[in-house]
Amino acid sequence: MEKNKNMSKLNDAANMMREHAQDLGNLSASKDGAAVKRMIEQDTGRLKAAVQSGDMAALKQTFDNLMGTPEGTRLIGKIRDQITEKR
Repeated sequence: MEKNKNMSKLNDAANMMREHAQDLGNLSASKDGAAVKRMIEQDTGRLKAAVQSGDMAALKQTFDNLMGTPEGTRLIGKIRDQITEKR
């Protein structure tokens, strides 16, 4: 039951990201986006396994680590701002 709930949350997040794909694409091309992309690429295998298994703890840890960096904090703030502007 918990795994289904976690997968539902992941699907909701993915759907929201699809709705804002162009804006997110622009942000991913930014300096902060490129830095975060490099950080994520270092954990690609672990992230893929976590998504496939619904391991929310591993995903949360990754995003917590990203948010602990100046680039991650700025990028997440910009994403949040763009998403809330579109509502």
